[in-house]
Amino acid sequence: MPQQKLWTPEFIGMGLTNFFYFMSQYILIAALPVFIMDDLGDGQLAAGMAMTCFQIGTVCTRPIAGRIIDGVNKQKILLISTVFFVLIMGGFLLASNLHMVYGLRLVHGIVFAIGTTASAAMAALVLPAKRKGEGIGYFAVSGNMAMVIGPLVGLLIIGWFGSKMLFGFLCLLAIAAVIAGNRKRLPDDVVKP
Repeated sequence: MPQQKLWTPEFIGMGLTNFFYFMSQYILIAALPVFIMDDLGDGQLAAGMAMTCFQIGTVCTRPIAGRIIDGVNKQKILLISTVFFVLIMGGFLLASNLHMVYGLRLVHGIVFAIGTTASAAMAALVLPAKRKGEGIGYFAVSGNMAMVIGPLVGLLIIGWFGSKMLFGFLCLLAIAAVIAGNRKRLPDDVVKP
């Protein structure tokens, strides 16, 4: 009996989308405090509050994200969340004060919760039934890889090129998430409630 294919374009796309979402988060964990303290001239407390705003958005949204995703077309939710992801990353280019950063981080947390839940749900649905455990393991590695390289990338970019280049790079990651997660239309039995 032939082995069912695991590495389909759909599964790879969901893994890449998840990777780009988590990369943005881990880059900002390391580099956003530098931006807040160096560019905005605020202190460590303000930098910590920016991290807290993200977590508030994520934690408050996570419990309802699955219900939202199960109730509507998953691909549309992923498209909407990745487009918002681009807008949020672009918003950091315009952030000139702490209140804007806090607001962006809060909305980033909400979009992160919905986007990562949607990509995980769709990845699980496109996996062959007999290889779901293996596939979910590989999918989880996408977030782990981002955790390993994201902070280093963020600190190198902000240290060498400054915050505008950092936020520009994050915009490129967000655009890559839109492309990876939405370039192929998935079957209705996968994306519809």
